[in-house]
Amino acid sequence: MSWAVVARKDFNDARRSRSLWGLSGAFLLLAVLFAGLYAFVPEVSAEAELTSLGLMAFLAAPVAIFVAVAALVTAYKSVAGETESGSGKLLLSLPHTRRDVVLGKIVGRTLVLTLPVLVGLVAMLAVIFVADVSFAASEYALFTAVTMLFVLVYMALFVGISASTSSTARAATISVLVLVLVEFAWDIVPLGAWLIANGFVVPEGLLTGNLAAMPNWVAFLANVPPSAAYQNAVGGVLSGTLSGAGPWYLSQGFSLVVLALWAVIPVAIGYRRYGRSDL
Repeated sequence: MSWAVVARKDFNDARRSRSLWGLSGAFLLLAVLFAGLYAFVPEVSAEAELTSLGLMAFLAAPVAIFVAVAALVTAYKSVAGETESGSGKLLLSLPHTRRDVVLGKIVGRTLVLTLPVLVGLVAMLAVIFVADVSFAASEYALFTAVTMLFVLVYMALFVGISASTSSTARAATISVLVLVLVEFAWDIVPLGAWLIANGFVVPEGLLTGNLAAMPNWVAFLANVPPSAAYQNAVGGVLSGTLSGAGPWYLSQGFSLVVLALWAVIPVAIGYRRYGRSDL
């Protein structure tokens, strides 16, 4: 359990930092703001009956963006910072392996981000109880569980990137580029692939804006980014079905597999590079 020692130290160090309190305050405001918009601004919700199911679906997108950005800020220095400062040598001189360091950083930083997210979700309950929102504890618990998984996925992604380089500047650059690609620029990837596969002729569905007519493989590409997979998984968990009506690779259950791959592959690459690096 040497990794647990690393995780505990990493969490305790972060707990005393201002960044944790800043993240807690930011997510608290975000959760209360969006819950208030859903509960008290009819034009936003556009629903005849306000329910916790509708609120969770409404919150999924802003929560995804917050977690992605906060995970980058929290994790990009996690391993690269230790290597760059030379403290990585001291850490490895103790009875810790490089695997312990990577795993401990993932767990410690995940706990750091989990706290502010939980604070925000709990504070959101106050808005639910004040407003006339039909509340189901099971839906809230499921949404929280999938969101915690999403926190772990993004933290593993950025810790993996941090472990793959010995420079915090390089880790930050790669992390930002990855974030911009998968969260803000990814829409052009499936649409561009659809255009290329159609012989560079604009597909009729794309021309008319009827994206529901896109081929299944294009829809799959659209669901590849972590936030898209998270929102798809949230929809499935809250609706009580993970199978979906389409092919298996578009199902909500497979979105959980996509999330797992976003965590495992970067960590495997980062650990391999970290294991070969000369500290």
